[in-house]
Formats: sequence, structure tokens, C-alpha cells
Amino acid sequence: MKLIRAYFVMLYVQVILQLSIVPSIKYFPENKSFNLFIFLHVFALISVFCITQILGCLSASLAVKMYWHSEDDKIRKALILLKIKTVPFYLLNLVYGLIYTLFITFVSMGMALVLIVPVMIPIWYTCAFVVQSGFFGAAAVARLRKNYGDCISKNNYVLQFIPILDVINTVFLLHKSRKLKKSVTIEENAEAYNNKVD
Repeated sequence: MKLIRAYFVMLYVQVILQLSIVPSIKYFPENKSFNLFIFLHVFALISVFCITQILGCLSASLAVKMYWHSEDDKIRKALILLKIKTVPFYLLNLVYGLIYTLFITFVSMGMALVLIVPVMIPIWYTCAFVVQSGFFGAAAVARLRKNYGDCISKNNYVLQFIPILDVINTVFLLHKSRKLKKSVTIEENAEAYNNKVD
């Protein structure tokens, strides 16, 4: 779980660096130090992007490992951390994108389309995070289907990789799994009942 927590923290470090670049440019005095400051800020942002992406890929592979080792509780905790507790990250990222787009459109009408391209990079990059965290959602769906059978639809696999729908689906899965754990009997699902008893 340390790796997953590190990934979670880096997501927020990344968005803080994104949001702080415009105020930093506005209030930092323009001199030789200004250029160095901007360079260091952009370098830090790119470095954090890369580190976060690496941690995301490692976390995704960890989801597969957790599935094979039947670590249902760890999968559930990771799912809550990366799907529910990252909602503010995605909202902040969206706000950053909207503010940047509106600002650029207002300031330079003719060049707006060209200058909007940089904001698209973090947005598409954010989609990679949805896919990486989606591995935990897919692992949760697979474990629920293994334990409780067809009462969990295969459509849930797809929903875990679609922005916004992944969060709604995660809430549904957490609620459904809680409900199934309470209602399982040997008559309804012998395999799930035996797993629960063990």
C-alpha cells in the first residue's frame, strides 16, 4: 500500500505545481532570476509528471498481483483511495484547464486554438491516471464475480476505465459488495459462503 499512497500523494503534488505556475509568474519580479525560476518550476512539473506516471504503472501492476493473491481488503482500500479520494484532484485539474482555456481565449483571440494545445496535454495525461486506477476497479470486479458470480455485471469492467463513470461505478461496487457480504447464504452461493466461512 506504500506505493499506492505515494502515487496518491504525487497526484496532488502535480496539480499543486500546475495551479501555482500562473500566480508565480504574475507575482515574481521579471529579472534574471525570473527565467531561472520559470525553468525550475517547469522542470519540477515535468519531473513530477514522469514520477507520477511511473508510480501509476507500478500501482496498476500491483492491482494484478493483489487479484492473484486474493487480497480483497487491500483492493477495496486502494479503490477508495484512488477512485474516491482523488475526486478533488480531478476537479482541480478540470478547474485549471478551464481557467487556462478561458484566459488564453480572452487574451489572444487569433492564437487561441494554438495556445490551448498545452492545456490539452495535462487533460489527456489525466486520462492515463483514470486507466491506471481502473486496474484496481477491474480487480475488484473480477474478485466480486469470482466470489458472487453473475450478480456483478461484466459492464463494470468497462465503466472503471471511463472518466466520471468510474467514480459512480466505484460507489456502486462498494455498496453492492457490502450488501452481498451481508446477504450471502449457502443456498444463494455455496462458493461465496465457503469463502466467507474460511
